[in-house]
This record gives sequence, structure tokens and C-alpha cells, in this order.
Amino acid sequence: MDRRQVDADIVVVGGGPAGCAAAIACAARGLRVILCEREPGQRDRPGETLHPGIEPLLAQLGLAERLKDVVGARHNGIWIEWGGPRRFEAFGGDESGPWYGLQVWRADFDALLLDRAREVGVVVYGNCAATGILKDDRGVVGITTAAGPISSRIVIDATGPTRWLGRVLEIAAAVRSPQLIARYGYREGSCPARDAAPLLVGNASGWTWSARVRPNTYQWTSIRFGERAIGEVPDELRGLAPLGPERGADVTWRLAERAAGAGWFLVGDAAATLDPTSSHGVLKALLSGMTAGHLIAASLSGKAPASETASAYHQWVAAMFVKDAERLSEFYRQIGADLALPAIENRRDRVS
Repeated sequence: MDRRQVDADIVVVGGGPAGCAAAIACAARGLRVILCEREPGQRDRPGETLHPGIEPLLAQLGLAERLKDVVGARHNGIWIEWGGPRRFEAFGGDESGPWYGLQVWRADFDALLLDRAREVGVVVYGNCAATGILKDDRGVVGITTAAGPISSRIVIDATGPTRWLGRVLEIAAAVRSPQLIARYGYREGSCPARDAAPLLVGNASGWTWSARVRPNTYQWTSIRFGERAIGEVPDELRGLAPLGPERGADVTWRLAERAAGAGWFLVGDAAATLDPTSSHGVLKALLSGMTAGHLIAASLSGKAPASETASAYHQWVAAMFVKDAERLSEFYRQIGADLALPAIENRRDRVS
């Protein structure tokens, strides 16, 4: 067991869903956690629909009762016009009734997670960017910041597609699709058709998503295939007032060559990225953070060798990515778009 004197057991870089989930999971297991967030409150992201399966995870994080405070709309399915007639696809249900997805405003949702992290003892440093790593013969042993170094037993990279730690450690993130650039923006006003449920429209040239994210506020997201996206506001939202500028995000499929190693873990999009049509990006971010936290706690308590927990985590991340990418590839083939590169087809053999 590592008995070094350190500033914290865990340093998490990035305060989005994956980083907060990892921090909460570690703190709940008695570990001392510092979370460094570079841009608190800046959480505009393409795709703010949360899959119904996210609620049990949020309950485990202690947020079940407060979720309603950040939900802008709920719906039991989505409208899909995917290379054919428009149809409604329900999420499903059980003996308790239908399952409902959630639309959230990401700034409020992420603030909820950060507040919960503080409640369980996580020390949150705002406006704190990691500038480098501390390293010795054991591996990564902390980070450097403008305010000084922070030593730790484990560093968790939750910086999303920026992949801060992955880049510093020169961990390759292999591209598994053609380049995909999502354009997205917000509109204010009234669009009753989207109040009841989101809409996904796709064809061989690309797709567009629209949904209400809070009362009188709607988000749209668009990807064009084979060319740089120029943004395509859905017709039903064109008459509404723009809320802020249109933005862009690189959502090309990527999988890190390694998702964990000596003294470090990658969680969320820092480990693996798919575009928003995968439909459960935030769910996977929370799940990866919680899984990393569980394995890290087992390793630091001496219940499992560090090398084995790192390997198990990478295998889990890669296997989940392959499964989702294969499903998403088939979904795109339905509209005549072949997105997956050949390398993805053989990936299962390499991680099983």
C-alpha cells in the first residue's frame, strides 16, 4: 500500500460529469480528493438529452432528490426521421410505468454535481488549470498548476476531448471514424412540437437534432458528412431568436490506446469519444468516473494490484467503446452513411 505523504489521494483534472462522478466515488470511499476545474460554469455541449438509465447512477451519487431542480423537460421517447418516415420511439418501461428521458441545462447540471462533490468532502479548486505532471519511477505522482504543485497517489484526467493528461503522456487516441464536426446552438421562443419530445432527422448527407432544454429554450445540433459542418438550424426553430453564437465541437470517434496506467486514469471523453447520436454520452461519462473510482479505491486499499486494476479498467472502456461503435455504425448504415474505419471491425479481438 502506498504510504507516501501527499496533498491528496486523488487529483481530478476537469469538473464535468465524468470528473465529478470519479471525485464523488473516491471521496465516498474515504479517499482525500482535490478537483481542479479550469472553467467552472462553462458547460455548453452538443446533446443535452439524458437517457433514462442515468437516474440510478445519479441516485448512487446522492442526487436523486435534487435532479428535478435542473430538469427542463421530460419525455418518454424521441421522434426519429432516419432515412424514412417519421416515427416515435419510446424509451420503454416497466411495472412502474414508462421510462422518461431528461433534458437539462448543462451549466445547472454540472453545478449540481460539483456541489455534491463538495458535500462529500472533495476540495474544489476553481480557475485551476493543470500545467504539467509530477512523475517519478513509480509513475505519475501529481500535477503542477500556476498556484503550485499538487502531489497525489492517482491523477484522473477528466478534461474531455482535450485529453490533457493523455497528451502529456503521449497516449495515442486512435481515430475510429471520419472527422465529425458538430455545429450547435440555442434558440429562444416557443416551439410546441419540440416541447413534447426531441426530434432526430437524418439522411445520407448528415443529421440534425432539436430538443427543448428548458422552458422557452431549445438546442439544435447538426453534423454534415464529407464536408466541414456549416450549421443547419432546423426549420421549426429558424423563427426563434438566437441565444448566443453557434458553436462547434469535434466529435470524431476516438479510443485511447491506454485508459489507465501507473498513477493515472482517463475518464469520460478523455478515454473514449463517440458523437451525440450514441445517445448516452453523459451516462457513460458518469459510469466511467464511478467505475474508475471503485477500482482506484480497491487498488489504494490493497485489495487489488494497481497494474491489474488499470488493465481491467482499460479493457472495460475499450469493450464498451467497441460495442457502442458497432451499434452506431449499423445505425448510420441505415441512412447510407458508412462512418466506421476498418480498424474498428477487428477491435473486439484486441480487447477481449
